[in-house]
Amino acid sequence: MLGLKSLATVKDKVVEKLAAAAVPSESLENAKQFLEGVIKDFAGAAQGMTKDALHRIKTHLAVILPSVSPSVTGKIVDDAEKEAINGDEEEDERKPKASSRDGSAGELPFSKL
Repeated sequence: MLGLKSLATVKDKVVEKLAAAAVPSESLENAKQFLEGVIKDFAGAAQGMTKDALHRIKTHLAVILPSVSPSVTGKIVDDAEKEAINGDEEEDERKPKASSRDGSAGELPFSKL
C-alpha cells in the first residue's frame, strides 16, 4: 500500500509525464491541483482513521485488562505510538536515496503513462 510520501512521488511523476506529453499548461495545472487535493483528502482521512483506531485500542484495552487503569493503558498506547513514529522517522533517514541516474527510481512497476 502506498503511503503519503509515495503518493506525493506518484503525483510528481504523473505531472512530469503529463508535461512531457505536451499537455496544455492550464490542463496540467488543473491536473496538479486535482492530484494535490486527492492527496490532501487522503491524508486527512488517514489521520482521522488512525486517531479513531488508537482511541478504540485504548478503550478496549481498558475493558480487556480491568486490573490496569485506563490512564495506564492510554499511556502505554501513547508511548507505543510515539516510539513507532520515531522508528519510522529513523528508518526514513537510514534509507539510501535512489540515484537520479536510475530511470526506475520512484516509479511504480505498473505505471507507464
